[in-house]
Amino acid sequence: GPSGCGKSTFLKIINKEATADDGLFRFGSNVKIGYFDQNIDKLSSHKTVLDEVWDMYPFMNETDVRRALAMFLFRGEDVFKSVSDLSGGERAKISLLKIMLAKPNFLILDEPTNHLDIISREVLENALLDFDGTLLVVSHDRYFINKLATKTVHLTHDGGVNIDGNYDAY
Repeated sequence: GPSGCGKSTFLKIINKEATADDGLFRFGSNVKIGYFDQNIDKLSSHKTVLDEVWDMYPFMNETDVRRALAMFLFRGEDVFKSVSDLSGGERAKISLLKIMLAKPNFLILDEPTNHLDIISREVLENALLDFDGTLLVVSHDRYFINKLATKTVHLTHDGGVNIDGNYDAY
């Protein structure tokens, strides 16, 4: 849908970060949400990449944390970079990795490919194709939508249209 029609607000409502004006929704039992905010503002700029992940998952050993970081293309000395020195795409990858390590069964992703280069997009697409849970994604990336979507909703300022299938079906 167009900018300003409420896509991000809708995701924030589902993630209980905003309040709906009307209506209600209920989650099924045992739903564990992983939420990616397009603003990528929940990282600690004073930490290293390694510490940003490891501090959230202290039960992991260093080898496992570095292995996870390598899957998101942080290898060797890259893990010692300061979060404050990372590009938007690198910050997005760290945020996505932290979400994936929490093992959610419902991923809510707001513009997850915005800051990613082509290789990082492919890594994300492959990880999401292997994901066993439910995905709810806001994206303007037609290729990404075509690769992952089984249902599409086109939002407008007046409501939404449900489409069975991906962007091409729309």
